[in-house]
Amino acid sequence: MKPTLLLVEEPGAVRELQVLALESQGWRVVALSDVEVAASALESQPALLVMAAGVLTAGALGLEALRRALARWPTPLHVMAFPAEADAVRPLGLPVTGFLSRPSSLGGLVEGVRQALPESAREPERARWPTVLVADDDPVSRKLLQLHLVPLRFRVVSAPDGESALEVARRHGPDAVVADAVMPRLDGYRLCLALRQDPRLSRVPVILTQSVTPDELDWRMAHNVGANGFVRRTQDGDELVGALLRAVRAGGPAPLVPPGEELSTEEHLFRTVRQLERRVGLLEQAERGARDSEERFRLVVNGSYDGIWDWDPRRGTLYWSPRLLEMLGLMPDTFPGTYEAFMALVHPEDQREVLSAMSAHLERGAPYDVSLRLRHATGGYRSCVMRGRALRDEQGRPVRMAGIVGDVTEQLRLYRETREAVRARDDFLTMAAHELRTPLAALRLRVQGAQGVLRAVGLAHASQRLSRALEAADRQVQRLADLVESLLDVSQFQGGAPRLHLERVDLAHVVRDAVARSEGAAARAGCQLVLSPLPPTTGRWDGTRLGQVVSHLLSNAMKFGPGKPVEVALEREPAAATLVVRDHGIGIEPGRLDGIFHRFERAVPVRHYGGLGLGLYRLRRIVEAHGGEVLVDSSPGEGATFRVRLPLDGPPAAWA
Repeated sequence: MKPTLLLVEEPGAVRELQVLALESQGWRVVALSDVEVAASALESQPALLVMAAGVLTAGALGLEALRRALARWPTPLHVMAFPAEADAVRPLGLPVTGFLSRPSSLGGLVEGVRQALPESAREPERARWPTVLVADDDPVSRKLLQLHLVPLRFRVVSAPDGESALEVARRHGPDAVVADAVMPRLDGYRLCLALRQDPRLSRVPVILTQSVTPDELDWRMAHNVGANGFVRRTQDGDELVGALLRAVRAGGPAPLVPPGEELSTEEHLFRTVRQLERRVGLLEQAERGARDSEERFRLVVNGSYDGIWDWDPRRGTLYWSPRLLEMLGLMPDTFPGTYEAFMALVHPEDQREVLSAMSAHLERGAPYDVSLRLRHATGGYRSCVMRGRALRDEQGRPVRMAGIVGDVTEQLRLYRETREAVRARDDFLTMAAHELRTPLAALRLRVQGAQGVLRAVGLAHASQRLSRALEAADRQVQRLADLVESLLDVSQFQGGAPRLHLERVDLAHVVRDAVARSEGAAARAGCQLVLSPLPPTTGRWDGTRLGQVVSHLLSNAMKFGPGKPVEVALEREPAAATLVVRDHGIGIEPGRLDGIFHRFERAVPVRHYGGLGLGLYRLRRIVEAHGGEVLVDSSPGEGATFRVRLPLDGPPAAWA
């Protein structure tokens, strides 16, 4: 028998999607919008009562009836509420068993309801969960949709393009397909058409997506290939998940427009021509852009202070462009145009390096890229860079060589000034961080003192709200303090390795403390911290710095794998210890693994995830200062495993 849920929410599209998502899990949902009616419905003894805080606070006349009904037929009551709404619900005196946070995605609602239900009602019996094929060339979009669908118990298979998706569909026989309209090799339209032409897959629902709102022609084209819907991809994903749930429930291809609005052949042809014209227009625009870029390149070359040279070693002639001659204050009639004349202008200290680089390029094909000083007609020297490449005959012998000479005298001056500016900036950051520490410490002491007074006095309900506000303020102060520490560390690390306070430290104790401090953040992220047995592991380390390392790895794991477990383990070796932190989040692209430990680098687009890109940089510098190393193993969609290996004897004496 299906468990029954009472859902009390304002009528509208939001409630419709909520009912659809909850019913997809095998639960029977009764949707209501009135408190008194909900009180009467409790006579049927549902498994759970879920009410929107707005309906509850607006239905004052029905609150007493609801209290009596809950006393007579005890039913778990969960309230969907924003933080401010939750504060307004608590004084009503209802036996609220829990709150479901808003705003929440459909997946978050389903998971919250599942946890609120009695264990026997959480997983209704069903033959199998639907399989959804996600076809998208953007791995981040694929992973985000998978995260939206996991709480709904969908089995997700993915493909990076249309052709691969077609092969996967024929192999797995999915219950629904979500396809990006614009993909390489085979776009979403043609993928949908290919599915409709396959007898085994012709009735599989297909939802097309794109990053912008589809226009009328997009809808028409989707209709003509038999798609069930066309939805714009958004960060929360509820619109797409709702369209998918409707399609799975309905089954089979469904027109996007009423039958009376079918396109005639002539109109279809006209609109197809419009689409082609639009694409041709985009191609013409791209071609104009290419021509403009080429023209800009010519202007840059002609307007720059780079000179061009062309050397024919067989004839012994060397051509210098007028701009190169002008760079050195020479006239065409004063430059003989020979290799020997060029070498006579090279600073005596640079001649050996120039000859060596030229020989290496002509004999072994090594890159010819050399810094040198060339004498100006006034007697001084200009700092230059010289690059070139040889043209060879069929036997590989150099027959000609050409390249450029750039005057970098001004750039070198600017570089020295920039280095000085960077040093001044770092000095400022150091000073600012120290100045900020004092008011931060005072503010935090006051907040913690107020919390202590509230706990000691045991004030009434209003004081509980103040206590929660102070706790939230304390968390924000800690975040600000962490940011200041990050800026200070980055500034200090520029001048050398981090300063360490070395002592005998039990790494197992450091890990346990960091995990305990992270439990609140883990609860907010829906992550379970799985701590393996930690053997006593004592080494010569800086305990505070290693605590920062562990805390950042846990924070990263929860940030990129919300709702997934985070595993922490400690491996002891004869001369070293290895900390292992494994998450099950979005993973890291192979091409980004090498750069994630650099300053301000990130493994994901900033529009999806925030952060300054400093955490892993600080982590690596701290670990290397201890004489250790950090390794990461990850694949997109498979999570990431970080290994921090530390020698038990601590850093070498020269580093300590």
